[in-house]
Amino acid sequence: MSKKVIRNERRLQILEALHQCMLEKPFYQTSIKDIAAKANVNHGLLHYYFENKEDILIQYIEHTFDQYFIMFEKRFETRFKEPGANIKSFEEQCRWMIHEISFNKEFSRIFTEIWALALYNHKIMDKMRKHYQRWHDRIFLLVKNFVKDDTTARRLSLTLIAFSEGMSLFSIFFKKEDLCTDMDFKGLLNSLATRTKQ
Repeated sequence: MSKKVIRNERRLQILEALHQCMLEKPFYQTSIKDIAAKANVNHGLLHYYFENKEDILIQYIEHTFDQYFIMFEKRFETRFKEPGANIKSFEEQCRWMIHEISFNKEFSRIFTEIWALALYNHKIMDKMRKHYQRWHDRIFLLVKNFVKDDTTARRLSLTLIAFSEGMSLFSIFFKKEDLCTDMDFKGLLNSLATRTKQ
């Protein structure tokens, strides 16, 4: 096994350890030693792969967004091969986002804390903003199939992301069956587009 493969595996092991730690206690209470213990490595080794605890968190954010983006893109490729994708494919993508991302309780819990941390940490804020912009650009391309005005399509795509993230937050407080998870996204899109143009 090459050094690069070993290095990548070790980094993923540490990122997963942070994930597990943050399910047990807040980030500010999580130490480098806690993360190392969860990863089954010497805590000194963490400094070989990461600058500090904050760097582990920032790399965790990067990794998590990348993984979901890759999944989204794979679905996008199979459902949107033809130009002028139909509304059914769009609704499938939206439902996938709600069910697989918004209702992933572990990530919802962890990212709620990360949102709070971003308020006071510009590095975390910049990382989150960068990834939300990436999602915004991608969702915009989907919405653009149905809303020809770019300004309206950009607003709608950001609204859909905000809706998805709001569902993620509410999934912490409410049961999935208490929330409307099978929405009429075509109706929502039409309604939002109409309101945006007014």
